Amino acid sequence: MPHQLISLLKEGDAVQQYFMVRQAETRMDKSGNPYLSLALGDKSGAMVARVWNKVLAKCPGPFAPGDHVGVQAQVESYKGELQLNIRYINTVAALRDLGRDLQEYDPELLIQATPYDRQALWQELWQVAEKQIGPPLGELVLRILDRYREEFQVCPAALRYHHPYLGGLLEHTWFVTRHALASLTIYPELNRDLVLAGAMLHDLGKVKELANPQAPERTVPGHLLGHVVLGWEMVRSEAQALNFSDPVLLVQLEHIILSHHGSMEFGSPILPKTREALLVNFLDDLDAKLKMMSQHLESDTGEGDFTSYNRALQRDLYKGGPAAAGDRDSDREPEQ
Repeated sequence: MPHQLISLLKEGDAVQQYFMVRQAETRMDKSGNPYLSLALGDKSGAMVARVWNKVLAKCPGPFAPGDHVGVQAQVESYKGELQLNIRYINTVAALRDLGRDLQEYDPELLIQATPYDRQALWQELWQVAEKQIGPPLGELVLRILDRYREEFQVCPAALRYHHPYLGGLLEHTWFVTRHALASLTIYPELNRDLVLAGAMLHDLGKVKELANPQAPERTVPGHLLGHVVLGWEMVRSEAQALNFSDPVLLVQLEHIILSHHGSMEFGSPILPKTREALLVNFLDDLDAKLKMMSQHLESDTGEGDFTSYNRALQRDLYKGGPAAAGDRDSDREPEQ
């Protein structure tokens, strides 16, 4: 059976194909029986999957993030969201050992990544830091980008909700930086260097919070500290090594990093207290929310004018109007 992209699956579809395990967790049902909660993915997205107790007894795994698995399942709807009810699951490695025919297995179909040319995005960010951020912040930003060049280009921006794929952090940072450049033409009185440095470094801590870009998972520091604190720590460490010449300016940049989630409820230890910090907070949230809406619109294959309810956004979405994918109105062509 040819691979059916997750983004095109609909309720009632029978599935017999391969996926990548994005997340795996053993849970208990209401009767106290163990079952496996998975997030299975391909290049078009991810979907929740359940391996209930009776199936789990026949297909015990283990299954870990990053595993490629063969699956037989039915697409069902639960509380308005599609999920896979697994009838059979095994790793590709185990299936190969069993002598199964893997003719339809294509690992390239299972890896989700930014549709943009990562090298081109990186060069644009580098040029902004090099040409549009003056000293001493420009030197600090370039030093940090250079140190974390490899990690920054592959790291996802989140586990699940927005840009949760290889290169997602770079894509998100590129969009936030472009928003910042546009905003500075409207609010020229803001400190340009601070806004651009904050836009480019606000999510820096993600490179230490998240691991395994093809199937994102949190590191121990990510669990215990979170990317907000990790990013602040990374910026301060680089500034100290550089003997940063303006301690007041550095504190303002650190404030942007620490406050970019906007409230303590969402993980920031302090509210934005400068105009530059407030701007980065809103631009970060804007790009994340628009991406979440685009992802939900693209993944919803149901009929009607509105999507299913999205719990993260706390709303359903109207399907009418122009193309929903925020990426499509960009002047940059996606990578082929």
